[in-house]
Amino acid sequence: MSADAPGRFDVAVVGAGVAGLSCAIEAATAGATVAVVDAAPEPGGTAGVAGGGTCIAGSDLQLRQGIEDSADQALEDWIAWGGDSVDVAWAERYLRDSRVELFDRLGAAGVEWVAVHAREGNRHPRWHQPAGGGARVMSLLSAHARTLPGITWLTGHRVTRLVSAGGRVTGLTADGPTGEVEVVAGRTVVASGGFNNNHAMVSELAAEAAGAERVLLGGGLGAVGEGHRMLADVGAQFSQLDAVWMFPYGTPDHRAPAGHRGLAVRGIDDDIWVNDEGNRFHDESLRSGATGTKALLAQPNGRCWSVIDARLAATMTIADPYYRNGSTPLRERIEEFLRTSPHVVSARSLDELAARMDVDRVNLRDAVGELNTAVTAGEQRERSFGKDMTGRGTVAQAPFHAIRFHPVARKNLGGVRTDLSCQVLDRSGRAIEGLYAAGEVAGMAGGRINGRAALEGTSFGPSMYSGLVAGRSVVDRSS
Repeated sequence: MSADAPGRFDVAVVGAGVAGLSCAIEAATAGATVAVVDAAPEPGGTAGVAGGGTCIAGSDLQLRQGIEDSADQALEDWIAWGGDSVDVAWAERYLRDSRVELFDRLGAAGVEWVAVHAREGNRHPRWHQPAGGGARVMSLLSAHARTLPGITWLTGHRVTRLVSAGGRVTGLTADGPTGEVEVVAGRTVVASGGFNNNHAMVSELAAEAAGAERVLLGGGLGAVGEGHRMLADVGAQFSQLDAVWMFPYGTPDHRAPAGHRGLAVRGIDDDIWVNDEGNRFHDESLRSGATGTKALLAQPNGRCWSVIDARLAATMTIADPYYRNGSTPLRERIEEFLRTSPHVVSARSLDELAARMDVDRVNLRDAVGELNTAVTAGEQRERSFGKDMTGRGTVAQAPFHAIRFHPVARKNLGGVRTDLSCQVLDRSGRAIEGLYAAGEVAGMAGGRINGRAALEGTSFGPSMYSGLVAGRSVVDRSS
């Protein structure tokens, strides 16, 4: 079937990220004809530039490291973290299936799970790291999908609307290189991602950050909320769209023309956060959206400085394809960032740094000195905020750098509501015939699997999982 004459399919999938590809593979493997429609020229989506870390309970890797974990324990942590709005049925289902459907399945596909890390909110290490990050995972999924004869690829086609008749969604229209095309399908799955690269939507919906000087955009380049618009047009129900999950360690991408894009700065967990007066205000080891972002937003203008030294600059990473090759940081480009970003100031001494930051030099000296003293004295915890000092180093090697931090919108924890088969619900709670959704457009799964706070690894994993569920559901219900 040629791209300029799509015709009729069993299934149409909107989006070729981890949810969309997983759905397409599942449906095509079961014998369905599938059209995958995506505005980008190649599959990948946000997942292709993500770290790919995945929350998994009870994996073989955990067992080999002596970590005795279970889905029941993970669910308790998940609910305690996400609050009353967690979709418990979806969360429990995901956690019970995570070992087989993610760890084992991706391992069989060629993914090497290289480590499992502790992350805030989890009683056990559960954040599973794939070699090569999301880029490697998506490369393997894409290569497998390309071998399936039942899939027709309509990349470079931007979906413009969902087509419905008699209360049933019957396909979609899309703009492509040769103009508008129509895809007729027995079932349509929207896996279009979030809206965290849409400045207007983030500004309107990220109510928690209303007092911040700026909220940076950290979603994939294609995460502009088009799927949300199309779903709303056919009467879909949405849940907690204001639950925009923001990381506190974002800094403006000076290479991006519009000025709204942000870079997530990682690998500097010994850094020292100070506000515009040069005072520490938080335990910097608590860096999640539930803790670090909350503390950041409590500061005047919702911003701070991250102070690092030469030692930390050598370990710093930036979560953006320009600054890394897969999961390997490109050190020359990171050094270029420190030299050229107008949102970084550097100096040979703390007093000089304070002057360039325009903060009180005594306050900055005291902030850095307090933590350095705790390290050299072998203190288990520093005094002001109780930060665990185990294994930490001093910030004492010139040159020093201060990086301006703002909240960066990374994930949409709310989205279109679906049932447990991924079928989209209308505003009255009834299933819309022929219409399904998976991935971040559905708050990763169901509309709000995480509630209002996300444990690490609960975006990539649940998005893939809901894609698998959708792929099975559309085949089971095909007619």
